Amino acid sequence: MSIRQRGRRSLLPLDFFECHDHLLFATCRRSHFYLFTYSNMSLKTGFVVLLLCMPGLLSAEWGGTYTEEEICAIKGSTVTLQCSFKFPPTEGGREIKVKKTFWFTKDPKEDLRLDPQYFGRIQSECHGNICSLTITDVRRSDEYKFRFTTDHSGGGYSVTPGVKVTVIDLKVQKVPKYSNWFDLKCVSNTCSPWSPSSYVWYKNGEEIQNAKSQVYTVWYDSTDSYSCAVRGHEQAVSPPECAYWSCNKVVYDKRHICAIQGSSVDIECEYTSYRNTLTHFWFRTDSSHSGNPSMTEDPRYELPSETSGKSTLRIKDVRQSDSAEYRFKFTTSYGFEWSSILPGITLTVTAVQVQVMSVTVEDSHLVAQMLCHTSCLPEAPLSFVWQQNGEDIKHETKVEVTLSPGDYITCAAQQHQHISISPLLYVLKRPSVSLSDTGDILEGRPLTLTCNIHNFNYSSATVDYCWYKKKKNVSSDEEVLSKGRQLVFKSIKSSDSAKYLCTVENQLGKKTSEPVFIDVQYPPRSLSLSVSPSGVIVEGQSVNLTCSSDANPPPSYTWYKDRQTLTQTLQKHYSFTSIRPEDAGTFHCMSENKHGRVNSSTVVIDVQYAPRRPVISGAPSSEVSEGSSVWLTCSSDANPQAKYSWWKRSEDQIGDEDVRRATSATFNLTDLGLEASGVYMCVASSSRGSSNSSVRLQVKACSWSVTMATAVGSVAGLVLVLVVLVLTAFLVWRKKRPSKESRAKSSAGADCGEASTREQKEVVYSQVHFTTSSEGPVYANITPAMPRRHLVEESEDGVEYATVRKA
Repeated sequence: MSIRQRGRRSLLPLDFFECHDHLLFATCRRSHFYLFTYSNMSLKTGFVVLLLCMPGLLSAEWGGTYTEEEICAIKGSTVTLQCSFKFPPTEGGREIKVKKTFWFTKDPKEDLRLDPQYFGRIQSECHGNICSLTITDVRRSDEYKFRFTTDHSGGGYSVTPGVKVTVIDLKVQKVPKYSNWFDLKCVSNTCSPWSPSSYVWYKNGEEIQNAKSQVYTVWYDSTDSYSCAVRGHEQAVSPPECAYWSCNKVVYDKRHICAIQGSSVDIECEYTSYRNTLTHFWFRTDSSHSGNPSMTEDPRYELPSETSGKSTLRIKDVRQSDSAEYRFKFTTSYGFEWSSILPGITLTVTAVQVQVMSVTVEDSHLVAQMLCHTSCLPEAPLSFVWQQNGEDIKHETKVEVTLSPGDYITCAAQQHQHISISPLLYVLKRPSVSLSDTGDILEGRPLTLTCNIHNFNYSSATVDYCWYKKKKNVSSDEEVLSKGRQLVFKSIKSSDSAKYLCTVENQLGKKTSEPVFIDVQYPPRSLSLSVSPSGVIVEGQSVNLTCSSDANPPPSYTWYKDRQTLTQTLQKHYSFTSIRPEDAGTFHCMSENKHGRVNSSTVVIDVQYAPRRPVISGAPSSEVSEGSSVWLTCSSDANPQAKYSWWKRSEDQIGDEDVRRATSATFNLTDLGLEASGVYMCVASSSRGSSNSSVRLQVKACSWSVTMATAVGSVAGLVLVLVVLVLTAFLVWRKKRPSKESRAKSSAGADCGEASTREQKEVVYSQVHFTTSSEGPVYANITPAMPRRHLVEESEDGVEYATVRKA
């Protein structure tokens, strides 16, 4: 904490600075003026305080002050005491430090927190040099003092005289007013600081609306009873008082009773009625059957012989479940029913407890200082007996004992040693975790984890259990799951697979088990089959099939093609390093472990490839005669299906470009002339590429045309030499011409006609055959019809020739 020095920009430190309940406390080292601004946030205002820190301003003497010296408290209410203390900051140049702060009543060495009468009812805390004590359920008047100890040679200091707390009991006082009227006044024992502003009045146990003052006026002949309380403390209501000489009322002898577990207790009241009573009984306010005296059906509940106007409820072998508020109820002969909202008698059943004050670990054992106590103070004083491992050791309220792992200690009320024993307090050993199922842990089944301690009495020992789940891949991070000795999974899930551990803890320490791994197993599920690449698959590509499945333990995989088993493997991948057309088909996989199996859906793999080298059918095996016809057919294996084109290069036009002749698989050449001779090429093409094949076609002239061409050449060559001979021959030829010409024409015609007829008769036709498959695409395979001639392909510079073999 720092504060700004007046007239300077620097900040000077304070040794201590605190605001508490509108008070400002500061301790400074040097003489300076300090300017402190305090804002009241609720009033939206502020004020300035001038602090003067000078030697001697804060006394260096030991001491302290209380904010109040006397407090009036309604019985059963809550009060808070406050004390600020001071001491010299140094001694002989050495700084003094506070070691301990506590409150006490009689003995300055006895910390009030260790007093059995106050267990569970007090809370002490300090802020700087201001300490407070809060007491709940105030039961008696007493004086409370504050003490602090330091590391100073003198020890500590008690702030006196202390704070006097006076417990107030209310009662109704009758004061005559005038004529037949009375004033009823709500009064208490003398306590000067006490002046409540609002009261609550009750008539026959029911609240009177709008009656808020200390005095309430009634008619003297009233047969009603009246009670009062301070508003806000209605639980501390006064006993009912008759306005006249007789009335209907119930008065309890006590408002609170504390009983040791296993003992017997009597709950008593006195009651009066303006008329004769017909029925009366006790009931618990937490029971839904408050109008039914069913409590007497429990053999532990008794109603001893009653005297007129007094009733007793006796509970034997009291248990902590008997802790409740009990009320008495009666009806009169005139139909009046006493059913009051006023508090009855609160019974608290307490067990003996062991309170550990300090623990010191020494080697393999520990030394503990302990106190035997109860949560409330019974009517009769108690003495206690201690037992270590079942044997009596001391008859004291406080003990110091040495314990080893596995030892236990307990205490009991000596008057009820066999029925009121504290839970066993063990020096804990390291626990272990056991499972309800020792085999495979299957998803969906129940599973229980139990935290066990060796040689431990679970029925009578007090220990706190806690379960943790270790997060994946994090060594130190643990998730808190639940409390209790068992961790229950009604239907365990795969996500519950993890390491689990438990801790056990009591007042003597804490131990942690070794983690246990829970492996939740389940059959294959969420099976999927994928292909990579996912688009069009082309011959030669690397193709991977992946079968993905969630399973524990890890599954094995079986691969199928066209419903035929390919392989069984632990690998979930099936690969083609260079896929081929024959690898195409329908695939699926099966995932299997010892808990089950599942099949995937199917995928179809279609392998695309470029057209294979075409096959040309219908080509003649030798020369064809002029005027004949030829049908050429081209076929190629391809996916997707190929398209065809025909190209031709003439024999006498070497070097000229090829010329496309047709765009179908079949190329029909009719009435062949000599110019039809040449190389014919078929090109099969698709989106994946192209391929081609060629065939040579040779067309020959008819026989008469050849003879004439030869004769003309001979005559031209011998015309000059054989003029005479020609003339002579001409005369001879003229004389013989009719018969020879007729025979020549007949012979030539027969040759060409016969050849033409023969060629026409031997035209080759193509046949188209389709192969169908139920599990793949349909492709066209064109197969030529086999002619009577057998074709033998011969390759010459990429050109195929046909050779005829005669039958």
